[in-house]
Amino acid sequence: MVKPRILKQRFTQLNISITKLKKYTDITWDDFIKDDIVQDVVEYNLFISINMLVDIATHIVSDENMGNPKTMGDAFEILYKQRIITKENEETYKKMVGFRNILSHEYIRINKKIVYDILKNNIKDLEKFILTINDKFKII
Repeated sequence: MVKPRILKQRFTQLNISITKLKKYTDITWDDFIKDDIVQDVVEYNLFISINMLVDIATHIVSDENMGNPKTMGDAFEILYKQRIITKENEETYKKMVGFRNILSHEYIRINKKIVYDILKNNIKDLEKFILTINDKFKII
């Protein structure tokens, strides 16, 4: 059974990062690309947000005895197979894991246009995850 206290902590951190990201969703491309501090804040909070998604997903899979994910993306596949998230969301979250790996391991080659596009268009995917998981497990 999921441990609400652990998931609440991760939801709290996820919400903190989402709040920080939302401060920059109205920034123009020109302002974004000129400000390396803003870029760092956005990249870091995207990294933390995706880590929280993975932590939440793996915690649920483990505590609910749904399987043993071998990769970060596997946890989302299991959540899909258990009908907790949709196929579309599974694919989205797996792409996020791939992006997280770029942020983590290939930071010299990060495409700022992709970071900006995610900031402008995909914060809602993070929020959707919170709503979906909370609807199922009543954490917050």
